[in-house]
Amino acid sequence: MINQKRFEEISSRFKNKKILIYGDIILDRYIFGSVNRISPEAPVPVLKINHEECRLGGAGNVCANLHALGATAILLGVTGTDLYSKEISKLKYKNNLIKTNPANKTLVKTRVISQRQQIVRIDREEGIHLTPELEAEIINSINQLQLDGIIVSDYAKGTVNKKIMEFLKRKAKSKQVPIIVDPKPPNFELYDSIHGITPNIKEAEQIINKKIQSDQDAAKAAKSIRKKFKTSFSMITRGDQGMTVSEVGAKTFHVPAITHEVFDVTGAGDTVVSMLTLSLVSGASLKEAAFLSNAAASIVIEKVGTSQVQVDELRERLHFLSNR
Repeated sequence: MINQKRFEEISSRFKNKKILIYGDIILDRYIFGSVNRISPEAPVPVLKINHEECRLGGAGNVCANLHALGATAILLGVTGTDLYSKEISKLKYKNNLIKTNPANKTLVKTRVISQRQQIVRIDREEGIHLTPELEAEIINSINQLQLDGIIVSDYAKGTVNKKIMEFLKRKAKSKQVPIIVDPKPPNFELYDSIHGITPNIKEAEQIINKKIQSDQDAAKAAKSIRKKFKTSFSMITRGDQGMTVSEVGAKTFHVPAITHEVFDVTGAGDTVVSMLTLSLVSGASLKEAAFLSNAAASIVIEKVGTSQVQVDELRERLHFLSNR
């Protein structure tokens, strides 16, 4: 738990922080409507569309979360030169270092939703290919930045590779800022010697090649993952089981889940890594940052689709938790 005064101290520093988000940028498209009948052509629901909208997804959602919290969020990744890329540029018009490249196609996930329930998801993801020229452009952009922290949002679509990852680690070390990775297989070999790593439970099980069925299992796994990647900490996000965190020189701890109605877990991991990183660079301890990340995630899962948390919402949630 974190008291209101301490929260105000930490959150008051958010607006002064500049964080780079590097990774797989996805355009999330939403088609909202209602279903009242089954098609006579095939046994499928007929959706009557009410409205459509686009949101930043993947690394873009991490960026949107940081922006909503008041930080300067710099987004770097690769898209195509198509209409979807133009839509991303509209959504991310400030601090946009995205590289548009005609050899690539923008990653898109389209979700069809009725009565707050997802009916189907349609993915357009051929993968991102980094040419030597693109890599040079990306490295040059990173090299010019003054930063307080780096987040790598890896969705295993091709934006994160060994050359870029090694440069990001050198950048973080030279500037003495944390680099925190939200990981995905099959890129686990790229993450050694970073500051922190935040796998979800399925990813953690893949890393240790073992099922996690209890708090004790999770504690052992978090410690094993931290040692494997030579990080300062590892955090396993476990859904309704909360979080388990292992830190160098400290006792492993669990953060219980905050029980609220769950509508959509899409993007909850993005919220966790953004809140965690911003809190840490704003002076929070790892326990404080983990608690705030947990509280932030409890808010976004009550919303439909990729969503963000604002400081006022977090303040209200902390007030609720301190009085229940």
